[in-house]
Amino acid sequence: MSASKNAFLATFKHLTRAGASNSASARVPRITKPIVAAPMNGWTGPNLVAAVANHGGFPVFPIGYFTDRNAIIKEVRSVLPLLKDPELHKDDDEVEFLPYGVGFITFWLDQQGPELLINLLEGKGDDPNRQSRPRPPAAVWFSFGDYKPYLKLIRERRPGTKVLVQVQTVQEALEAQRENVDVIVLQGTESGGHGIQKVSPLMTLIPTAVQALKDEIALEAARGSKLNMPAILAAGGISVASQFAAVQAMGASGAVIGTGFMPTYESSGPQHAKERLLQTGDGGINTVRTRIFDELRGIDWPQPYDGRVVRNLLTNREEEDLRERGLYQQKGLAAFRLIKEDRTGTKEDWVRAAKEQDLDIVPLWAGTGVGMLTKQASAAEFIDQLIGEQH
Repeated sequence: MSASKNAFLATFKHLTRAGASNSASARVPRITKPIVAAPMNGWTGPNLVAAVANHGGFPVFPIGYFTDRNAIIKEVRSVLPLLKDPELHKDDDEVEFLPYGVGFITFWLDQQGPELLINLLEGKGDDPNRQSRPRPPAAVWFSFGDYKPYLKLIRERRPGTKVLVQVQTVQEALEAQRENVDVIVLQGTESGGHGIQKVSPLMTLIPTAVQALKDEIALEAARGSKLNMPAILAAGGISVASQFAAVQAMGASGAVIGTGFMPTYESSGPQHAKERLLQTGDGGINTVRTRIFDELRGIDWPQPYDGRVVRNLLTNREEEDLRERGLYQQKGLAAFRLIKEDRTGTKEDWVRAAKEQDLDIVPLWAGTGVGMLTKQASAAEFIDQLIGEQH
């Protein structure tokens, strides 16, 4: 797939790898497939990041609910030995980048402070024994919160590092365009994991947002000003080639994939969870949006957000209480009571279930496309199937 015909690939055309001769004059594009591995806590680990990067995709390492900066930096560095291509030797004045991004939960970054972001932009995630200048990540991803205060920091410290922003509404997309972000990720209601509670499906969101962005460009041109068209990625329930082709037909350059990578061999999730995903049919019916697991985990997500999970005993009980008692959202002790059928569950029961990874109780985040995943594959095989390149 050519960068000249794909806005996302063009955004990262500066990322190259050594060609057959392993010389600087024989560089070839590194990102050749417009597939992004979503930053999923507990799933997008070093092996998956490397596997996607090695196959021409663009992975985003999840920073998640970090509290220990040094531990995160160590994890980011652990990807480096897994990359297959040899390092290029560039001119001293040419900035190099790690071939993957880092993904922040923005409201959590607000709470922890910008030091980790600054460390990564300074290249602390690179090999400390490297002779050349330390490399920053190729991109920073922001979701769920106000990313705008961090744009100046990134552009001042590492102007070549790209910015990906995940949005859920047309208005948020227009705001991101005005902020001149490089890539806008349109997240539909089909997405697994966290998202905004009231959001359109991709079938509506993509064409509406793309047209609004184009209209804004035309409006600014009429005023004598210039506004750029960012690369557009679609996120939500995309598991098969026909869906990938559909989002591209609607105006997206590519797709962000979360659930599809979860059952791959390289993802860091437990095998019994991967098997549960592959056994889940009809993802539109067998997944559900809820806030109950954030309540149980004690993570104070802002009110507009909830998360999509595979249905289990706990979500079924939550729905039973809604139908029979009119309880919309259980909080505090009431949430823990759902762990047992007779509603006598406790926090200790939750701790035990989490330790045992009991999927009847703990969340298995997944999008509506989970029902189309039926066979375990490598990350490379899944990417090729998705873009229509069979092995």
